[in-house]
Amino acid sequence: MNHREEQRIKNKYDKIASSYDAVIDRLIPNEWRRQAASYASGNVLEVGIGTGLNLPYYTDKCLNLLGIDVSPGMLDRAKDRAVLSKVSVKLEEMDIQGTSLQSCSFDSVLSSFVFCTVPNPAIALLECQRILKPGGRLILLEHMSSRKPRLKQLMKFFEPLTVMLLGDHINRDTDALVTKTGFIIKNEVNLLSDVVRLIVAEKCPRQE
Repeated sequence: MNHREEQRIKNKYDKIASSYDAVIDRLIPNEWRRQAASYASGNVLEVGIGTGLNLPYYTDKCLNLLGIDVSPGMLDRAKDRAVLSKVSVKLEEMDIQGTSLQSCSFDSVLSSFVFCTVPNPAIALLECQRILKPGGRLILLEHMSSRKPRLKQLMKFFEPLTVMLLGDHINRDTDALVTKTGFIIKNEVNLLSDVVRLIVAEKCPRQE
């Protein structure tokens, strides 16, 4: 991602950080977060941790957690919520499209409603692939394109508006992209029709 685009995204999320929880926490049921976090174990990376709304739901199967985000304003809010986590939490400003993290260093990577806004989701997923250990788990709580033709067409119609207003690509085929970037999908749960899904995938267990 070029510097101008990176700065634009940072500025957007810094600007909404103070009001983010009041809006987003009402839109995403806690049960979805709990269900996603229940799949995480070992050394965990949360991509786009935002204000830390997932932190209370990680279980003691997790050894420690690194939360990354491009927005310092969002991370400041996450620091306050870190005390609610059962797991030791570290927060860093970082872009999943190119991190400084060591290869094969995480057992689980989790994100919620991030890959609909990342400018290049394929690059971001390949980075997740790189930093996960062989057999490591990718957990995505995400909205994506419907498989139902009429609903898919409707989402395609509205996508230019959601991108302009929110930077949110509502018509991405994220499940197909997960497979294309080398992951093996183990479980896929429809949470809201087939527009919001929980995807649990694994990195191929072969050694690199």
